[in-house]
Amino acid sequence: MVHSVLLCDTAAEISAMQLAAFAEPDLAVEVSSDALRAIEMAARLRPDVVVCRLSMGGFVGTDLFGRLADSSPESRIVVKVRVDDVTRASTCLASGAWGVVATDDDPREVFGVARSVAAGVVSLSLRLGRTLADALVESLGSTERLGRELDDLRRSVSQGTSAKADFLSNISHELRTPVTVAKGIAYVLRNPSVGDEERGVFLEELQGSLDKLIGMVDEIITMSELDSGTFQLSLAEVDLAQTVRRAVEAARSQHPSVEIETSIVAPLMAVADGERLAGVITELINNACRYSPAGAPVEIIARPMSEGIVVSVTDRGEGLDRTVAKRSFDAPFSTGEGVLRKEKAGVGVGLHLARQLVVEHGGILWTDPLPGGGTRVAFCIPPQGARMATRPVGAVGA
Repeated sequence: MVHSVLLCDTAAEISAMQLAAFAEPDLAVEVSSDALRAIEMAARLRPDVVVCRLSMGGFVGTDLFGRLADSSPESRIVVKVRVDDVTRASTCLASGAWGVVATDDDPREVFGVARSVAAGVVSLSLRLGRTLADALVESLGSTERLGRELDDLRRSVSQGTSAKADFLSNISHELRTPVTVAKGIAYVLRNPSVGDEERGVFLEELQGSLDKLIGMVDEIITMSELDSGTFQLSLAEVDLAQTVRRAVEAARSQHPSVEIETSIVAPLMAVADGERLAGVITELINNACRYSPAGAPVEIIARPMSEGIVVSVTDRGEGLDRTVAKRSFDAPFSTGEGVLRKEKAGVGVGLHLARQLVVEHGGILWTDPLPGGGTRVAFCIPPQGARMATRPVGAVGA
């Protein structure tokens, strides 16, 4: 089977690649030494694979990758970066690149990566894979040092508040799994005998572990900004109905065994920080999906009411005790389970942070344990045109 490849590179590199292409009868290669011309060709030809040098034609960072991806969404893109440019390589992989090679890699290795990508396998050249693995090992060493420092801090604040002590225990517990997984994968990726297909699987698992770590850090940073008074919303006109729908679709993908029922009135216009509220809605839906028993649907309702826009999430699990809910609202880093017997993942800032973000929007968030079992968590924010209260009184309804 012949795969079409569009090559965007310097004139000198194109000459070398074209010469090497004579030994690759299964690849039909088109070339361009002009970045804008390459974008036009990608849109017109829709090649199976695009191999592009990122630093071309005045494009900076990963802009050229983004333009190529937009012009030909079906094409699988392999980017060429300096072998030591770990940041851009990682950013492109996280943004959907199928492969990364070094700018000075042998043309035969570049074509080998292109061939693997055309077959549906995420691939790296050997040198770049080793560089990424080395950088990851170094980064994980820093994370391990952070874990040890957190352990030391836990011991030093043993006389402090119980909430902070619980947080240190909890985050040490939560950090251990993704760090261990990521460290193991990093060492595996340094092995040159690992096949391209296995390497792609390991990269997906690695990205999941790192995303989990980044999510924990982002939550803690936001809490710190809220506590210090430096937090700011990025307000704009948003349709919360669309925000809820996107969160539901993401949850269905993440929890395919859970039935999610929705009743969403559209539009639901508000002046809000769409990204922050999307995080709140996602947190509530994921919590409900994690705690719902088999065969019991999760119910999402979003509608306008006289008080404002109300979004509610209902599960049919064991139910969240009112005292636990109140503790979660009042103090960060509180969870409904003991750290040593935790079955559900989470640092413990979820409900507290969700409530704080809703309060910043001039709204309220509350929970209702249901008589028949389960929990309903809901929030209400002002609709578009309403005056936003900066710090409403009585924002907790646990």
